[in-house]
Parts: sequence; C-alpha cells; structure tokens
Amino acid sequence: EETRNMGRETERPQLAWEKLNSDGGGLGGLLNWDVYRAKVPGGWLVLTMHNTTGLTFYPDSVHKWDGGSLT
Repeated sequence: EETRNMGRETERPQLAWEKLNSDGGGLGGLLNWDVYRAKVPGGWLVLTMHNTTGLTFYPDSVHKWDGGSLT
C-alpha cells in the first residue's frame, strides 16, 4: 500500500522493552538469563534470552506486575 505523505515515511509504533533484574536463582550462573518485558494491551510481552530465546504473554489488564517475583 502506498503512503501519500510528501515523501516521508509514516512513523510506526514501537515496543518499549524494559530489562528486568534477574539473579539467576542462586544457582551459580546456571539461570543467568536476560529478561525483558514490554507493556502491551491486556498485559506484558516477556522475552527471555540466553542460549535460546523465549517469548510469552503475561495477562495483567491493569499492569500491576512490577517485574519481580513473589519470592
């Protein structure tokens, strides 16, 4: 689809990723994953990266999750 805006590209929405603190579970670096979250409608996208990458949706319609675990 052609955009008619005098030669300028339309600005696209961008995900804002926030890096979360992750201590590795006290297992000597075994679980030292990089963990990120992005606020999206209805909750959070959560991205984990180490030797592999995982992405999941965490439902939280009022965005109460502070990024930490309960224990």
